[in-house]
Amino acid sequence: MRRPASLGGAAVAFLMTASMYAPAAVPTDSLYQLHAQLTTQKAAIADLDVYRGHPTLISMFYGSCPAACPMLITAMQAYESRLDEGSRARLRVLLVSFDSARDTPPQLDRLAKLHRADPARWTFTSASEADARRIAALLGVTYRRLPAGDFDHSLLITLLDGDGRIAATTTTLAGDAAFQASLRSATQPPAREAREH
Repeated sequence: MRRPASLGGAAVAFLMTASMYAPAAVPTDSLYQLHAQLTTQKAAIADLDVYRGHPTLISMFYGSCPAACPMLITAMQAYESRLDEGSRARLRVLLVSFDSARDTPPQLDRLAKLHRADPARWTFTSASEADARRIAALLGVTYRRLPAGDFDHSLLITLLDGDGRIAATTTTLAGDAAFQASLRSATQPPAREAREH
């Protein structure tokens, strides 16, 4: 019987190096276990973990919402505005629409510009009906379409850590001190970076 060929030294070194740089396993309690496809305001396809590695504020909305959703976006901006510059630079914001039929990339882009959202840190997206339902279930967001085409929905802002685990939530659109403290803590520099400064 022929013996299997052994790996050469170069191949072994390559595999060891590849494993060192392979993405770490997603924690079992991470929202990033869900592989949901999102369409961004730039017409790009992204996964729910688009901001993996960064603390992230995530919420769900729909673009034609007349009052509640604009208030929600303003509230997220208010919470991040109370962070120092370095913390704000580490934070990411992901908004997921459950009205993909109307929230096309041009509409999402218009909304992002209307709210003067930082395109380097904010992403407006839409999800299919099935994926939106699954994301909503994980976040604890409820919504239903009304006969006129609008939506009745809850307002919830969720803070995810860099691995996609829920660190804090709030339904308060202004002045939730505990949520602000969690956001401040989550966006602090890593210990090594802090020591170097």
